[in-house]
Amino acid sequence: MGSSINCIIPKEENYSIEEIKQKLNNVFSRLKLELLHLKKYSDFPENVDESWFLILIQAELNEPEYIMGEGGSFDIFIYKNVVLIGCIERFGSLHFEEKNISEQLIKIMTELSEEFSSSNRLLIGCKGTREMDEVVDLAYYNHADFNQICNKMIELNGVPARTLNDLKEKSWYLK
Repeated sequence: MGSSINCIIPKEENYSIEEIKQKLNNVFSRLKLELLHLKKYSDFPENVDESWFLILIQAELNEPEYIMGEGGSFDIFIYKNVVLIGCIERFGSLHFEEKNISEQLIKIMTELSEEFSSSNRLLIGCKGTREMDEVVDLAYYNHADFNQICNKMIELNGVPARTLNDLKEKSWYLK
């Protein structure tokens, strides 16, 4: 699959932009080796860095308030009930062993998830598909929570992959 990666986790607390930036920096600080590996082997090495830019997007007309940010190959969107972590690497990088970056991508996404949620639940999907766009819209416009998003993904895609290797056949994974 040629699209990039989305990871959705439950949002358990409201954080200020400064707190979010600190959490992101904490993860990137711990994972310097993984980031260096991405810089060497990823399709987008020029986008691998450790600095984050965050901004609060104010509510306007029918658009809700949210926080968005970018940090190298990753981005983050903090919605009312979920956190979405994106990566510009191709979705196939999660299961193509010859790419040699799946372990690092999973570790980074998992640690980012753990920094924002104690539930240890995450959904990884193929960004840019109709189904993923639909659940992101649910999170954004309808303030869907993590369980609602999982249920919608099951409705749209069937059962999730049980292992990351199963992503060769499925378009999403649920932990």
